[in-house]
Amino acid sequence: MAPAPRLSPRYHRVRPSTASELAREGRAYAELGRHVINLQGGHLPGEMDHSLRKVGAEAWREGRVTYTEGNGLADLRDAVLDWLELRDVRSVENVLIAAGSRSALSAVLAVITSAGDVVLVDGAAWSVFHPLVSAGGATPVPIIPQSLEATGRHFKLTAADVRTQLQLMPGARAVLLANPVNPTAQLYTAEEVVAIVEVCAQAGAVCIIDRLYGKLLYDGVRYPYLPSTPAVRDYCVLIDGVSRAFRGAGGLRVGWACGPFDIIEAAGRVQTVGMGPAHRVDQLVALAAITAPYDLGLIEELQGLRDLLFESAQGIPELVAWPVAGTMYCMLDVRRFRGRTDASSWVVDTSAEFADYLLTDGGVLVAPGDIVGQEGFIRVAFSRPAEDVAAGMARIALSLGRLRS
Repeated sequence: MAPAPRLSPRYHRVRPSTASELAREGRAYAELGRHVINLQGGHLPGEMDHSLRKVGAEAWREGRVTYTEGNGLADLRDAVLDWLELRDVRSVENVLIAAGSRSALSAVLAVITSAGDVVLVDGAAWSVFHPLVSAGGATPVPIIPQSLEATGRHFKLTAADVRTQLQLMPGARAVLLANPVNPTAQLYTAEEVVAIVEVCAQAGAVCIIDRLYGKLLYDGVRYPYLPSTPAVRDYCVLIDGVSRAFRGAGGLRVGWACGPFDIIEAAGRVQTVGMGPAHRVDQLVALAAITAPYDLGLIEELQGLRDLLFESAQGIPELVAWPVAGTMYCMLDVRRFRGRTDASSWVVDTSAEFADYLLTDGGVLVAPGDIVGQEGFIRVAFSRPAEDVAAGMARIALSLGRLRS
């Protein structure tokens, strides 16, 4: 008799990251002495503020490395209420601290889904959403918005889109989306989100909103905080953290979930018997970060880099850059170049092929749009030194110009 498979079938539903494969290829080129400009990943410019590093160093020196409560430090959970501006409608019992926003999301998914359940996911989803849902045994199903070209919504869902999908899959346990959206850099208004949450509530589905990039908004726009309607109170969970809000905090794995008590309490129990919350020292650094005056200079710097990217993109014939309301990314529409050939007569057609071509021909590392449901697009990160943004876009212009019809 053949031995039983060692790995769960869920493992095979979690695909390797295409972006990671491209990053490895980019490093290989760099090791061969080629100058590769990385416009793929999202790392905020600059180093972590000295005062935050000092908090962590002092905590280590003083030996403050003992266990914390299973759902996180009470002081940090309390501070999260002010960070999210939800003190009037939520309490510390509604907040779970986790080892990063992914862990927070995983804990929430673990307590609201079972094997075989369906989770509806924004069609322009961060590449991690689908494997996170699959790893828990549920099935991710994308929601594709209607009439994009006619409305110019740039892949934003409407309440009608969500309602249609929920009618097709009435047993769906949750709807998962981001605001602002990684990868498309679009921003839902409070009215748009409330309308979606209302539809979810009517179907008994939890609306999970990843707002990890909620501080990175431009042109003076403020985050669209939600009114405390019954649907929002009972069916909406916010996921957030520090990694995309502060300079040099990408590896500071502290995130949180804020939502209805029954979901948060259950997620806390699951976390307690699993990997546990974030390290005490990391939580202390996060507490210092979210209670200090925010670094508005970061927003000004990123907005300047965004504008530089747009100026460069406008000078490239047939290339279209989507508007950027938030995050540190921009979607570039390369559909008008599809089907063209390079110097070796190789046809460049898919998003993955464009990413590979730009790396091999121009030495620019970008993310293919197909990994986030955006075939015909590439995603570039502008949170790089200005000279890298300008040089990277100049190389993209030259490489696209070399393609032949």
